[in-house]
Amino acid sequence: MLNDLTRKALHRLLGERSGTLYVLYDAAADNDLLGDLQRDGVTHECLYSGTKEVTLRNVAPYLIPCAQFGADAAAFIDQVWHRGVTMLVESDAGGDALKIQLKKNSFVRNSEGVECYFRYYDARAFARFVRMANNEQLGQFCGSACRAIYFEDAGSGKIIALAGKKTTLISRIFDPGTMRFEVRNIDASQ
Repeated sequence: MLNDLTRKALHRLLGERSGTLYVLYDAAADNDLLGDLQRDGVTHECLYSGTKEVTLRNVAPYLIPCAQFGADAAAFIDQVWHRGVTMLVESDAGGDALKIQLKKNSFVRNSEGVECYFRYYDARAFARFVRMANNEQLGQFCGSACRAIYFEDAGSGKIIALAGKKTTLISRIFDPGTMRFEVRNIDASQ
């Protein structure tokens, strides 16, 4: 059940930023949502393509542009949120660039050098990653396509924002791509 603060935070985010927000949906968390999206004509796109898109269809990550919900957060909450969806990604780069960046993040090498899937689009895994990652790793994860990632903290039910901020002028001169990442709670008063 969605608490009031989380509902208000989602309403505010969609009201202010629906044009730059994308839902990151984990089909493994709710297989029925994929069929419901298709039935209801909700635009969605698998991060994978080709054979992986077909074979991993029911467990793959999908992007859903929030622009199609506009400021109607109630419809978004009723149709999408908490049905395998606990993450929003903000991007000015557009859906295609964001898809490329997020797809890159799906594969990592383990300590033995073997490529594995990283299911970061499960907010529980993402919350652990954020706590363990250093600023450089967060920068690589977000790339230039992600401005912020909003995810639900499983323990508190609050919406947490991972956002990059430009560093000081001197830092930008020596390393123009440098961002300083911060993690903070999002509540209805912000």
